[in-house]
Amino acid sequence: MKKIFAVILSVVTLALCLTGCVYEDLSVKLNKNGTGSVAATVGLKKDFVDQMMNGQNPFDGKETKEIEIDGDKYIAYTETTEYASFDEIVKALSDMTYDTDDYEELAEKETEIPEETESTETSVIDDWLTESNEKEESDNHIFKSVEIKQDGSKYIFDAVLNPLAGDVSGYDMSDIFKVSISVEMPAKITAYKNGTVDGNKITFDLSDMSKETELYAECKTASIVPVVICGILVVASLVAFFVLRKRK
Repeated sequence: MKKIFAVILSVVTLALCLTGCVYEDLSVKLNKNGTGSVAATVGLKKDFVDQMMNGQNPFDGKETKEIEIDGDKYIAYTETTEYASFDEIVKALSDMTYDTDDYEELAEKETEIPEETESTETSVIDDWLTESNEKEESDNHIFKSVEIKQDGSKYIFDAVLNPLAGDVSGYDMSDIFKVSISVEMPAKITAYKNGTVDGNKITFDLSDMSKETELYAECKTASIVPVVICGILVVASLVAFFVLRKRK
């Protein structure tokens, strides 16, 4: 009986750690000249790192920092990449995936049942665990589609979030991953969907990762044409004024 309680305790501990275990943040910045950047932050809940990984660096030696999100502490690292065109940003975002395979492997390793556990005990544990070979293959790309375009002075960001499917040890991926996505546009945002706007920045609402969500933002920069026309008219008026004055 001690064995079965030890195994159940490890599963319960894992379940508590897995809830919101992985934090991923994408911060996209679009510039007026068609360039931009993407800052990607990945974090693992500190409790998970301490209990399941003995406090070791989970990111292969990358420089990490401790951050707090919604009251939970994470060990995280950030990588920022600059891009020379919107097309490059589109490709980078389209290629991004949730690192589900790594977390599935880690979680399954932590929930392995000791060989000496009796069969009567394993039958109880089966109610807690989901066999990995029964999992269906799923698309783990973050975005189903991404479009970034400039039409004159108008800039548009339009992406569709891929539903986060699958499970680890019976827990939905959408419960394990905590994701945030924000976009900084070249000017004040004038139209948007599924987000909160602050000037030229929008933070999208990703409270339900199990459904397909459109992420849309649009802005329009001030055109230089009216300024140029006004300048020409002012110069022409001054020239006409001095010409008429000279004739008098």
